[in-house]
Amino acid sequence: MAIRLDPETVDAQGLPVVSWEEDRNAFAPEGFGPARVTCFLRPDAAGVLQFVAAGSARQGEFEEARSWELLLGFERSSAEQHYHSAADRPILDVLAGKSKAARLLLTDGAQVMLANFRDECASLPTHLNCADASPVEVATLHNRLHREFIVKRDAVFREILDEGLAWPKTKPPFVAYEPPAHATVSQRLIRLVDLSIITALGLGFWGLYRLLYG
Repeated sequence: MAIRLDPETVDAQGLPVVSWEEDRNAFAPEGFGPARVTCFLRPDAAGVLQFVAAGSARQGEFEEARSWELLLGFERSSAEQHYHSAADRPILDVLAGKSKAARLLLTDGAQVMLANFRDECASLPTHLNCADASPVEVATLHNRLHREFIVKRDAVFREILDEGLAWPKTKPPFVAYEPPAHATVSQRLIRLVDLSIITALGLGFWGLYRLLYG
């Protein structure tokens, strides 16, 4: 399990870009394997810079853009807190208790990075990722995002942007950043993991049936 941050980089305008590859567990949108996430800046139709998150997540669209000016900061959280209801947990715990394999497959230890905003959707943060990673790696990612998109923001607003935070008409046209290619997992590996999950669930349900009716 890991988060592999790319070297520090900027877009054609010198604006920050944070990109990384992360490992994911079987609960992730594409299942087990690596995935790529990129955060960068891009103006909307009015020229106002947006914070853009590109990459699959369990909540929201593949690419989401919200006002950079209204970005409050980033928050580390867990998949268990956001994606599993109170009713789901006891069932998963019972199934996971039947075998070690089921316990490994049914325990969702993914770490989630959230971007919080002060806008009309302030109660719903942008979910950036769902990484199978250590707390230290998540903290390192948080520090990089905070430094690039929060600490450096005032200087960009003061030195580069026009009034209203729009990209200046006196500057060359904005060249949009193109995120790196997304990591892929072989279909054979995906099928193998899916089969393992089905097998573990089958064993779990069989054990539950024996417990209740045996």
